[in-house]
Amino acid sequence: MRLKVGEASDGASGPGLDRLEASLDKGDFPKAVLLYDRHLQAAREALAVAWGGVPVRAEIQRGGDSKNLWDEVRWEGKPGEHSVWVVVPEGRRPQELVRMALKGNGPMRHFRPYAVPGGARKLDALRFPQSFLWTGEEESGVWQKHIAPLLDLSRGIGVLVGDQMQFSADRAYIIVSHGAEPTTYKAVLAWNRRDLDKESPSFIIIGRRARH
Repeated sequence: MRLKVGEASDGASGPGLDRLEASLDKGDFPKAVLLYDRHLQAAREALAVAWGGVPVRAEIQRGGDSKNLWDEVRWEGKPGEHSVWVVVPEGRRPQELVRMALKGNGPMRHFRPYAVPGGARKLDALRFPQSFLWTGEEESGVWQKHIAPLLDLSRGIGVLVGDQMQFSADRAYIIVSHGAEPTTYKAVLAWNRRDLDKESPSFIIIGRRARH
């Protein structure tokens, strides 16, 4: 999907991103560039609680068949709470989660996940070593001290990327802040080969949609 000048900037929106969303909604996005080894799942209770969220039990309809390209889930959430959703790749390549399009409150916007030093402004997409995120699942206080101050959930949705370095494909943790009104949240995640990956280049997109 071709973006216009400026739409690839962090936080940008525009007609190119609107066309991306519409093509996935209609099911006419090229299936050849979809990844079928990484699907949405609800975070287990211990992870959701460790990251300040609430456990969610909901049936997820996997996309990819027929015209339905989104993974889709519906659930009920109380305003002020947030839920945690996980995308764990089963395959090793393509490995690096390089960009994403997110829609919560407002239009779909483009983001790249960045590793952020302490004291920086909040961002909608953050990159952490996967080992650090695993530590956060086991030790109390990591969410409040290291993640919540940096992750911007003002639009209702943010993403943490678990960087697996060269060992495996990056994981994605989608954090959804529950609003006062029913809202449709969408996340389109794109993986690419790492610089260390000597296989032929590829750029592949997988879509995620959720509603509460």
